Amino acid sequence: MNDARTMFGHIRTFIIVTLITIMVWLLAESRMVRTRTIEAQIVLTTVPVSGTGSESVLVVRQSVDQAQIRTTEIKIEGSTAGLDRFARKLLNRVELRVGREIPAKPGTHTIDLRAILRQLSETTGHGLIISDVSPASVIVQVDELESREFPVRVVLPNEIQLDGVPRADPDLITVTAPSSILNAIRSSEAVVRIDAAEISQLAQGRLETIPGVIVEIDGVDRQDWATQMSPGQVDVFVTLLTLNKKYTIDRLPIQVLLAPGEIGKWLVEINESDKDLVNVEISGSAEAIGLLKSGEVQPRAFINLSFEELERGISSKPAQILGLPAGCRVTSPQMTVKFGISSIKSASDIRAEPEL
Repeated sequence: MNDARTMFGHIRTFIIVTLITIMVWLLAESRMVRTRTIEAQIVLTTVPVSGTGSESVLVVRQSVDQAQIRTTEIKIEGSTAGLDRFARKLLNRVELRVGREIPAKPGTHTIDLRAILRQLSETTGHGLIISDVSPASVIVQVDELESREFPVRVVLPNEIQLDGVPRADPDLITVTAPSSILNAIRSSEAVVRIDAAEISQLAQGRLETIPGVIVEIDGVDRQDWATQMSPGQVDVFVTLLTLNKKYTIDRLPIQVLLAPGEIGKWLVEINESDKDLVNVEISGSAEAIGLLKSGEVQPRAFINLSFEELERGISSKPAQILGLPAGCRVTSPQMTVKFGISSIKSASDIRAEPEL
């Protein structure tokens, strides 16, 4: 009985000694000086700051005069417990906020990363030493956001004749950007440009809308630092002057257009009475009509037959006219061309036929 009690006492003593030894080892381990290298992302943030009588918004970016720094390497010495607390507090990012680590005033500032990280190490544990920070500093630019309005001017090709003045909706554009960017803008207006191809699609004599035209301001790039243009597109309203100039083309021969793969496989014979378009009436500007009269521009009449139409053997199709000067249109009735379609046999098929 006494032997059993003695054995149990020895086991209990062994367990207690072992536990105390482990606790002492863990305590020593947590206080043992170690060195760790941590890579942290540099994050620049900004918040509205109260100014004199109003609230302004400051923006920040890394200086364009310095190579962009994305991360910094921190070499730190201390106990294991202290290093763990520092790493948890850091979360692999060094946040530099305007009004806290960054002065809340426009200008260029050099931020000492070593000093900021030393303050953090002092709050997370005693005995931590920041032995090295690479890079040790970052240069930032701080500026105040401002807004400016620009009236919109519509620019059209010189040859376009309008009934009235073109109008943009909205007719004011607001640009919000850092003051240094706004101060460099020399233009006093925004511009929307309409090309001749867009104008040629519009009807004459009535108010037409050209939607979603991109706005341009000389000296403003939407990719610039914290720059926004609102809105970036506008609708343009124009009324084209009714054109009274007309010209009649006496005769336009009709051509047959086939897909390259169908050429040589089909014979298309246009009816004798439909081989030409006659008395084709064209309406357009005096300049455009002059090009037709002089022969400088020569339109073409054609019918375009697809593979499916050839296979079906259709017998008629409306003629089309291409090559008219910009702004011209056909005012005479559309003509339907009648024709016949037949398949052309290959030479090998002809040779294979038996002689009679």
